[in-house]
Amino acid sequence: MVGNTHVKFGRDRRGVVSLVAALASIALLTTSAVGIEVAHWSEVTGVLQRAADMGSLAGVAGLAKNDTTEQAANEAATIAEINGAVGTTSRNWNPTTLVLTDNQVTVSVVNGIRNPSDPAIKVAIVQPTPMLFGHLITSSTSISLGTVAVAELGPQPCVLTLGGKGIRASGGPVIDLNGCSAYSNSNISMTGSVTFNTSAVDAGGNISIGSNVSGTGTNPAIQASGLPSIADPYAGDSAVQSALSAAACQPAITPPVSNGTMTLYPNTCYGSISVSGSEVLAFSQPGLYLINGNLNVSGNSGTTVSGSGITIATTGSVSITGNFNNNAVTLTAASVGTAQNGAIPGVLLATDSSLGSSIGGGVPIPFTGLIYMPNANVSFAGTPTSGSTGCAKLIANSVTIVGNSTLATACSSYQLSTFGNSVNTNLLELVQ
Repeated sequence: MVGNTHVKFGRDRRGVVSLVAALASIALLTTSAVGIEVAHWSEVTGVLQRAADMGSLAGVAGLAKNDTTEQAANEAATIAEINGAVGTTSRNWNPTTLVLTDNQVTVSVVNGIRNPSDPAIKVAIVQPTPMLFGHLITSSTSISLGTVAVAELGPQPCVLTLGGKGIRASGGPVIDLNGCSAYSNSNISMTGSVTFNTSAVDAGGNISIGSNVSGTGTNPAIQASGLPSIADPYAGDSAVQSALSAAACQPAITPPVSNGTMTLYPNTCYGSISVSGSEVLAFSQPGLYLINGNLNVSGNSGTTVSGSGITIATTGSVSITGNFNNNAVTLTAASVGTAQNGAIPGVLLATDSSLGSSIGGGVPIPFTGLIYMPNANVSFAGTPTSGSTGCAKLIANSVTIVGNSTLATACSSYQLSTFGNSVNTNLLELVQ
């Protein structure tokens, strides 16, 4: 009898089944908890992604309406927080790195991804998120979830004419507007064997491209005429207008020439400057240079003109022409991080004179920054000092391109204003 009992007990599997069922229940509960947790993370990440997307688009929209980079970054942060990101009542803006931080939100003004010459707004959000069932699988009580969005503004004008005869070129110059557009409030005319490469050709008046002109600018798909005029983007800029007012200074002195070198100093009132032959014109240090009169450099192979981190404000015309050697003329505006002694970030040359100006010579004049001559008719041949991906913009009443020229708008570190966009491309675009 006892033996039979042991045999029955040995054959009884109910306890084993109960144990297996208990273990399976634990595994099932753990799997379910992980699934719920992951679904929760996905939901939170979706909210954060939407906040980053909306914030970056809002920031780029700010740039499109000519807000400063700081204003655009604040608009991006505000919209991101309205849509779910957590900020604070105190934000930190770094004008050197162009980065705004606000608790969980970081907004950066960067170069574009599709086109490095385009301005872009990057919004990054990192949010600690409590775990719902995390104690089942880890000792952590929360996890950091993050997301990033980048919105990019369509091609910017790197040459803008506000009136007059617009933008013209003839003969055989090669015009490269790298990743940027040509915008004229009046007309655009290209004739002869011009090579015209640009992202867009926009005009308030007519566009006339001759049959012998080559390059991307000849494509009708990127041309648009009869557009609204773009207002002078620096007419209300206090720094630029103050510099132009300061240039009408007195008493204006004439700097001496010593051993063939004319040396200028910031925040000194000069009269007209004239350099010719094999003389050297040296802007001695970073800062704002004031010329109550004309700046005239008529050079040859021995002429040198140099200045780094500078803004030149004049009341007269600017003429820098001649058969210069390569790299004999190098003029560079200050960046946001290096501006000192009154220099305006990104602004290299500024005059409100209506006298004609000329920049160019045997080789294109290398420069970095903005040449701002809103009332002048300008004869131009120039190129960025840093090459085709540099920062080089021109605003004038009208422009005649007389030689090989390259312009570009990779200007985020110079905090130059954006001023208008091609109507033939996506104005605002999420690219990441």
